[in-house]
Amino acid sequence: MIFDDKKREDTSPKRNQEGEFAFLNRSDRPEIARVRELIESCVKNYPVNERSELISRIRCGNDIHFRSATFELLLHATLNKLGCALTPHPTLESSSTARPDFLVTTPDGPQFYLEAVLASKNDGSDPGAEARKGLVIDALASSRHDRFMIEIDGKGDPDTQPKSKTLVRDVLQWLDTLDPDDVQRALTDGGFEARPVFKWDHDGWSMTIRPIPLKPERRGKSRSLVGIQSGGVRIIDSWTPIRDAVKKKGQKYRKLRIPLLVAVNLNSFDLNKIDEMQALYGEEQLLDVVGHSERESRFERAPNGAWHGKNGPQYTRVSGMWIFNDLSPYTLAKRRHTVYFNPWALLKLPGFLKLLPNASVSESKIEWVEGVNLRDIFKLNEGWPE
Repeated sequence: MIFDDKKREDTSPKRNQEGEFAFLNRSDRPEIARVRELIESCVKNYPVNERSELISRIRCGNDIHFRSATFELLLHATLNKLGCALTPHPTLESSSTARPDFLVTTPDGPQFYLEAVLASKNDGSDPGAEARKGLVIDALASSRHDRFMIEIDGKGDPDTQPKSKTLVRDVLQWLDTLDPDDVQRALTDGGFEARPVFKWDHDGWSMTIRPIPLKPERRGKSRSLVGIQSGGVRIIDSWTPIRDAVKKKGQKYRKLRIPLLVAVNLNSFDLNKIDEMQALYGEEQLLDVVGHSERESRFERAPNGAWHGKNGPQYTRVSGMWIFNDLSPYTLAKRRHTVYFNPWALLKLPGFLKLLPNASVSESKIEWVEGVNLRDIFKLNEGWPE
């Protein structure tokens, strides 16, 4: 048993500093009781020799360990309910000491390895600094100028919150002093560095801002002030943590005899297909060729995806990604999930996985296929756990 066998009378909401397990263990709310029952039932079907380690991670009081353990538990339960057999932490035939989370044997025989990883919007960075920068970039991006967009190159992290309104006002006033045709001539004659520069600093964070002149036919029609960001300046996004998770797992193993599926759980309820596509195939960019007004703007993917980089296909040991948006024992009936098949994979995943919602490349385009959702797999009603 995971949760204490005791009488519960506390129906108060979860407190800010209260851990996930502590709240589940003390709450007398009916919906929380249903979540406890779900977790207990999943653990009963988990391999006996691995059960105590999993339970200790759930109960330890650390929310990261709780999320990681319950994510693995729900993955195991999902595939088990679909008829698969799962062996935790199998030993690899190679000399590698690394072990995948599961060896999965599908109902018709083919196997694959499954790795589970949590991803956060703020992975690898200072969450406070990223949030402060995000507010400033959002303020600039939501502004507009009739004749210009801007390119931003930033360095460092702010220790305090900059005044976004003041920066937006100063940048717009600076752009008002410039002539787009003069800037265009400077670009044509001297290149990118010949443009005027606006420099800004705040408490450890500096930005160099340069104007991007709009073509005459686009003047007055721009919806955003920000055209290009580089040097660590970015709006907090959902796709880079997914990409980084793929890279991390792709570097973990030298050689595998069967395919590897990486399951990523991102702590973002608003994750969408655009984020997922950018993570795997590269960031979507609007290319407006500066200095060549006769060329049409077009959308292209930057070579910065997990599966496609500057030198072409990469991390081909990762045969597929199974992406979840903020899956937890509370959200099981509501969250979307998709299996993405890597078109350049060294080893192909079993066709069994096409029972799940999935996406694959067909004639240079992505095709999405609806599959069975988690709510139906676990036989839950749409409003569960209410």
